[in-house]
Amino acid sequence: MRGRIVAQAVLAAVVATTLFGLPLAYGVAQSYLGDEQSELERIADVDAVSVAFDVAAGRTPTGLGGGQGRDGDVAVAFYSTDGELVAGDGPQELDPASADALGDGRVSTANDIDGQLVVAVPVVDGDSTRGVVRAATDYSAVRWRIVGTWAGMLALAAAAVGVTWLLARRQAARLAQPLESLAVAAQQLGEGDFGTRTARSGIAELDAAGSALDTTAGRLGALLARERAFSADASHQLRTPLTGLRLSLETALELPAEAHRAAIENALTSTDRLENTITDLLALARDTGAHGTPLDPAQLLAEVQATWGPLLDRQDRVLQLHLEGDLPGTAVSAAAVRQVVGVLVDNATVHGAGAVTVSVRDAGGALAVDVADEGTTPLEVDRLFVRGSHRDDGHGIGLALARTLAEAEGGRLRVASPSPPVFSLLLPASADS
Repeated sequence: MRGRIVAQAVLAAVVATTLFGLPLAYGVAQSYLGDEQSELERIADVDAVSVAFDVAAGRTPTGLGGGQGRDGDVAVAFYSTDGELVAGDGPQELDPASADALGDGRVSTANDIDGQLVVAVPVVDGDSTRGVVRAATDYSAVRWRIVGTWAGMLALAAAAVGVTWLLARRQAARLAQPLESLAVAAQQLGEGDFGTRTARSGIAELDAAGSALDTTAGRLGALLARERAFSADASHQLRTPLTGLRLSLETALELPAEAHRAAIENALTSTDRLENTITDLLALARDTGAHGTPLDPAQLLAEVQATWGPLLDRQDRVLQLHLEGDLPGTAVSAAAVRQVVGVLVDNATVHGAGAVTVSVRDAGGALAVDVADEGTTPLEVDRLFVRGSHRDDGHGIGLALARTLAEAEGGRLRVASPSPPVFSLLLPASADS
């Protein structure tokens, strides 16, 4: 691109210089010729007046001027009407310019007669022509003057083209660099570097393209981060339903054949819970949760019992559920609440100890869901909700996801007690509560 810009600029400069320079060069040549002819005519006119007096007095003309002209020595000669050289310095025979002046009584010029520039002025006495005065100078002097000026013009044209080349290179670099930066940024974006950003060039159009590319990179980065977060969240949230399903199938292996139907029904129930979890996660990821659907606390606790009761029984632990009466209604997403409570109960099951208690109560203008166990909190409270996917103790996704979901629904998730751990999910009450 840079080469094309420079080549086009230089070509334009050469064409413009040529179109302007050729007429100017022709005009300069004509101007120099005209100046020299005017000088020769002036000298010839002066001598023609002097010759006219001598001819009128019957004397042979003497003392013809001649001398130094603009571009060299000037030779002056007087010819009679019969074409003979009477006085001065000139050829023995009339040249065509002198013959024309003698014939029609007018000043005649010739640019190159035997290498000379010639001006012939008729000598007039009244109405008759008594001869002609010829003034001539070396034409090469005029030619060299013209050539010297043309050389200067050519040097100026070359300098102009050179300056154009330098400016074109600078402009090409100024135009090409941001485009190259855009190309590099696009390549990095294609390689997965969504943090790449383009530098501003000061060219509005290129900056607009760079800004659009930056916006695209930011959106793709956010989309990828959201997809990665969803993958991590989904794998975390699906772990418990899969564990329940596996537990049901393992239990079925230990039962006699006549009890397989009940085990299969339990497995189907676990499968339904797994499907509901997937549906909830997809709805929350796409922000299409069941907003406006009142949460049924009793149904929530029933689902907790069905999902976590068997797992805790297998660990010889107790699941305690408490439901207060006269609870305020809430319009938050039931799917979000199920996922948040699932994370809290899973955290108590995996990392806690003793009985796990889930309570739904009135928190004074809000609906509160408390999840507690009899263990200890392995991390500082400030670090519990910091998202991190590479911790050896298993913390890092669930609680961070739970807080994000709670805040997205306008609620709050906090640690009511660090030891024994009690997590409280506060949900805003509906306006008609």
